[in-house]
Amino acid sequence: MKSFTRIFISILIISLLSACSTSDDEKKITNDSKEQNPGVQSGQNLPTEKGANQTKPAMTQAEVIEAVKTDLKTDLTKLLPSELPLENGKHLTATTKSDESYYEVVFYESVNPVAINHESLENGQIIARINAQKYESVQEASEQVAFENFSELGGQTIDLGYNITGYQDAGAGSMWTSWNEGRWAIGAHTHTSEGESGEKLAKEATEFLESHTLPIPKPNGFAHIDVYQLDNRITWQKENIVYMIDEVKDPMIALEIATSIE
Repeated sequence: MKSFTRIFISILIISLLSACSTSDDEKKITNDSKEQNPGVQSGQNLPTEKGANQTKPAMTQAEVIEAVKTDLKTDLTKLLPSELPLENGKHLTATTKSDESYYEVVFYESVNPVAINHESLENGQIIARINAQKYESVQEASEQVAFENFSELGGQTIDLGYNITGYQDAGAGSMWTSWNEGRWAIGAHTHTSEGESGEKLAKEATEFLESHTLPIPKPNGFAHIDVYQLDNRITWQKENIVYMIDEVKDPMIALEIATSIE
């Protein structure tokens, strides 16, 4: 009986020791797991990299225009507007072409920021086009501008305000209200059936130019503005180089862009 009791006690001791050892091992495994995943709790996601899904901020107009200047590879003086009119929330971008004696910049507005010269701009909304071309001589450049002194050509006179006299001339279904300011010739076009609209545009342009200055031409410049937003062109020369702004629908915006040229 004593022998059986000793055997039973021995078995009980061995079982207790085994249970303690298993408990210690489980605790060790649990602690090791916590060390490998510090701070992770049940149902909690690991943090993602900061800014991983953020997009780059849109470029300002000044940054876009500076990038355009850098992209143009030409020997010509790069004359571009300091600012262009954009709809609220739209972004400025452009396409460029250039060589040593020519450059062209087409400015676009886009819903989202678009890189300069991106292929998607082929069907974009054009704001304005600006180009420059070098000619063999000053005379050849002057022929492209086709400056006119309207006081010498005559026509029905009209008071445009600010001591400026305009001259109206009609023919082939068109009417022009034209005048000179310094070295610039300016003509507002309409149809003969709507002569008053041409006069109104001419007076509006005259008032605008009282507080805004067109680029200084050498020697001359010519601005064609159109009531029907079909053919707005502003051209001026710097000796044998001719600069032109076109592809602008609104005639007053065309003048606004021209007067911001730097």
